[in-house]
Amino acid sequence: MTFATSSSDQHYLKALALGDESAFDALFTRFYAGLLRYAKSLLPYPTDAAEDVTADVFCTLWTNRAHLMVQGSVAGYLYAAIKHRAYDKLRQQRRTPLEPEDELLNFQPAASYLEPDQLLAFQELDQHLLQLIDRLPERTRTVFQLHRDGNLTYEEIASLLVISINSVKTHMFRALRFLKSALHVSGAL
Repeated sequence: MTFATSSSDQHYLKALALGDESAFDALFTRFYAGLLRYAKSLLPYPTDAAEDVTADVFCTLWTNRAHLMVQGSVAGYLYAAIKHRAYDKLRQQRRTPLEPEDELLNFQPAASYLEPDQLLAFQELDQHLLQLIDRLPERTRTVFQLHRDGNLTYEEIASLLVISINSVKTHMFRALRFLKSALHVSGAL
């Protein structure tokens, strides 16, 4: 099942094919943050690998702009490209041993307006939530991240993962039910 591109998507793709940098900038601005979050969910270590994958997708988009064939939405196309590049990166990382400094993840949210105790509580809750999301079944986790981090619609997720819309709804329901229940049991809510 594929979805027709929206008129704005068609406009951007046509302008991009003609080498219009403003169309590329608009697509970059519109999708970069969500694509990076999705790449980080697929490639948690090292963190710069997700940035590399996301930048590589946009470089390829620009390089191949004249020959680009997007069957569905631009968002679905870009998220699929991120997924495939991330899996390629994971395969590559399995073949090469990690260096000790690559294994460290230093995450500090930019919440300088919070008091130290609030910042610590925020970091603990954020870490706990990420651990709970990692405990979700793989397909449920993917659907949840595409919808929440990627801002994809249920229809786009169904098309991207080749499942029914009702399956997407079921995965989202199960993910939210699990996360709410786990947060409530742990006393985080």
